[in-house]
Amino acid sequence: MNRKQIVALCVLVPLVVIGGLLLGRAFGGSTDGSARSGIQISGADDASTFAFDITIPLGTASRIAAGEAVEIVPAELVVHVGDAIRIVNDDSEDHIVGVFFVASGETLTQQFNSEGTLEGECDVHPSGSFTLRVVA
Repeated sequence: MNRKQIVALCVLVPLVVIGGLLLGRAFGGSTDGSARSGIQISGADDASTFAFDITIPLGTASRIAAGEAVEIVPAELVVHVGDAIRIVNDDSEDHIVGVFFVASGETLTQQFNSEGTLEGECDVHPSGSFTLRVVA
């Protein structure tokens, strides 16, 4: 390969990768491995009630590491547009629940403003996955 070809590859490869990422986002894909079918989400810190209020108790990561099948959330959760959920992580370790990352000692609140489906991995369900469906 001559110098011109090497320079061309060094310029074209990053352009193709960046272009692919931009096209994927433009057509509803995501770069974090989750499926997000056009759903609109907002924080729900001011919500007085939650359709689902989930607490990850202290010691959960230790139980999982010891081989215990921990099921804190269902494999599939169905909520309605306008509903809010809260996930409280009282554990000493961070956890992933679908597309949501909940750091140790943190609380995540989300309100769902449109229909859609969110899918991702889940370390607090034995299946290792979590699907959240938002319906009208």
